[in-house]
Amino acid sequence: MEQIRELVNVDALTGVYNRRRLFEVISEESNRYSRMPGSFSICLMDIDHFKEVNDTYGHQAGDMILQAVARSVKDGLRTIDCFGRYGGEEFLLVLPQTPLEGARIKAERVRETIERLTFPDIGDDFRVTVSIGVAEYHREESTDDTLLRADQALYAAKHDGRNNVKLAATRTPQKSPLSAPSVRPI
Repeated sequence: MEQIRELVNVDALTGVYNRRRLFEVISEESNRYSRMPGSFSICLMDIDHFKEVNDTYGHQAGDMILQAVARSVKDGLRTIDCFGRYGGEEFLLVLPQTPLEGARIKAERVRETIERLTFPDIGDDFRVTVSIGVAEYHREESTDDTLLRADQALYAAKHDGRNNVKLAATRTPQKSPLSAPSVRPI
């Protein structure tokens, strides 16, 4: 049973949790904080210029980068943290018992760690960077709204030159007809 549970919850390429498990954890955390005081935050992370990496160096190099990024983040987590592959080159970090400022500090550490990774098989000077959007869950919003705010902060980080961390607005922005659709598990 444990092996089956592992197969269902873990991304085969990176060895970290998959999107399905991430959504379970987010749901568990929102349920926990609906009953007790505290907060949790999420960090949505995207590897910068990843398509260009795949196009230039090939998909094997891309896979190697995904694995190295996942390993470096996973190695720096607390036991209560949850980290996984959100999709493609995007990862999600769930930080229980962590308000926004604590999540910002953790996201910055993650960003710096990834920036220092080396890939000698690709090139001596080759480096990757990540952009990270950080949002704190609020009881009065849905987890979809929290993810939407983290996603908007991620795009602000990319728009602001990449390789940085941006904090989400504290309130869910009004949705316009052109807004991104609500985030749903697959």
